[in-house]
Amino acid sequence: MRKTLLLMLLSLSCLTSGVSAEDAKGDIHALMFVEGGYSHNFGDLNSTWTQYFSSFQRQLRNGYSIQATALGCITQNACLGLVAWKKGFSAVDDDLLYRTTEDVEMKYIGPALGCYDYFGPGLLGLYLSAGYTRYSDKYETYATRSGESSEDRFVTGAFGYLIDMKYMFCLGKYILAGPSIGYYGFRVKTSNEGFWRVDWDADCFRVDGFNITGCLGVRF
Repeated sequence: MRKTLLLMLLSLSCLTSGVSAEDAKGDIHALMFVEGGYSHNFGDLNSTWTQYFSSFQRQLRNGYSIQATALGCITQNACLGLVAWKKGFSAVDDDLLYRTTEDVEMKYIGPALGCYDYFGPGLLGLYLSAGYTRYSDKYETYATRSGESSEDRFVTGAFGYLIDMKYMFCLGKYILAGPSIGYYGFRVKTSNEGFWRVDWDADCFRVDGFNITGCLGVRF
């Protein structure tokens, strides 16, 4: 994944080496972005069970992120709109006795406020959002000898936030492309069952992380 992102950035640099933001500079009325790439979760894990040894934790912390953003410009350097993203994480442990799998999915939608300016050969922007997050965690265990299986699924909503910084190279008059770095976070309310609780005296756990993505956009 890191090599892919590096190659993407090098390719964008080559494509934009002869393009200046001054050549494409002009009033912007709206911005739209789609992006995808790597996401890392470094918040609390959702269980204290002994099955969560280090390799399982590492798997569960690394995943993917896809995002879409639509913004309308309210002033010369500020915009307001909507952002939606989806992130996924999964882990598998397979030994002689058990096969354990866990799939985490996070979906978010919320209003976004951004500011931007022409900088060098592109457009530098910072975008903030606060909205609704749907957190889903599915845990399955299968006993290879007895053939028995068990499943537990935890789904809840939470208030979350997103901070995004993008540097978009101007590829002509309308097309933008470049890297994006984002930070997200929210607190998840848990049930009373011990399996989903990190701290036995708490009723929620924290989820936060960052994503590095390649972004393609248009401006009008």
